[in-house]
Amino acid sequence: MKNIEIALVMGDGSAPEMMRVACKIAKIAAVIDGINIQFIKTPMGWGAYQKYGDTLPKKSLEKAMEIGIVFFGAVGDPALDNTIGVEKPEMKPETKVLLALRSQMGLLLNFRPVVYYKELAHLAQVRPERIPEQGIRQIWLRFLLQDSYFGSEDLREQIPPEVRERIGLWRKNVVTGDQLIVSDIAYYTRKVVEKYFRAAFSHARLMKLPLIVIDKANIMARYVFWRKIAERIGKKEFPDVPLSFQYVDAANALLFDPVKLQGVIACGNEHGDILSDGAVAAMGSMGLMCSSAINPDNGKAMFEAGSGTAPTLAGKNIANPLGRILTAAMMLRHIGAPKGAGAIETAVREVLSNGSRTADLFSAKRGDADSIGLGTKEIGELVLDRVLRQR
Repeated sequence: MKNIEIALVMGDGSAPEMMRVACKIAKIAAVIDGINIQFIKTPMGWGAYQKYGDTLPKKSLEKAMEIGIVFFGAVGDPALDNTIGVEKPEMKPETKVLLALRSQMGLLLNFRPVVYYKELAHLAQVRPERIPEQGIRQIWLRFLLQDSYFGSEDLREQIPPEVRERIGLWRKNVVTGDQLIVSDIAYYTRKVVEKYFRAAFSHARLMKLPLIVIDKANIMARYVFWRKIAERIGKKEFPDVPLSFQYVDAANALLFDPVKLQGVIACGNEHGDILSDGAVAAMGSMGLMCSSAINPDNGKAMFEAGSGTAPTLAGKNIANPLGRILTAAMMLRHIGAPKGAGAIETAVREVLSNGSRTADLFSAKRGDADSIGLGTKEIGELVLDRVLRQR
């Protein structure tokens, strides 16, 4: 049996409930491939603050960097953001924790798969007839660095203080709403964009899917740059991969006709964040979102479902753990446990196909009158049972 350590961030709100379910399933599924997962707790978020006085304790960050693989439960809580976070805005975990991990680990590639199955078409927020018999496969590939989320900090020291003030380049913790001008910097560098698109084309080729590039090249210079690099790399290095372009506003409208976005969908940081959330909601529920963030140079990775912390559901055994469970499958594939990953994915599909639902998926209006409404633990046990049958 091969031992593999994974840094575990249980997270805030209802995330720990979902992570306990997902971790149990991941450990058992990994055994199928002869791997023993050892989860190493690395506290981060508001829960860590209450114990250590920091949402990103130094020891936790050091351990996560040392291990290089993080299973991340989600951090944040509006109640604490609006109390402690007002007094100490630098502690807000969505910024301090997430941006630090992404930047320091070099997590450029954010994979967010959205798969429509015909037998689950009634769960979708789009018309079932828009989903073909063979289903729909969308792989949203978000560019996780640079862009508007990192630009102001990455380039701050290159701009003289008097110029920062003149153009309104304020750190967000000092913004009051009374400033005369506030700005953010969004940028791309050629080397990193080229690396991203080579990875995007390679994945599209591997998956036998077209590459769809999202941009706003009709308005923004950085997206002219983005599009030209994609065109050049596609033409010279990946002529066999079908390539097309969509403006971000047009892509937003196509979320309601998902077959037109079947492919690997290359998005900038901000656009990818927004559109992929919409795509998962259109598929059925944010509770189904799974996600991986990868450093293509050294394999460091963070696996984080996109459904957040749902703090109002904490302790109620209500939150949907399936996104965390599917994220665990992505993690298993990354560490060399493809059979276990496949077992999880098959189990989740079978459980949903058999009519089991968490509250966010349950709707009699959508044909679920005969379905079974289950809690976090209960649907996790059903998935686990299906995984065990495949061992």
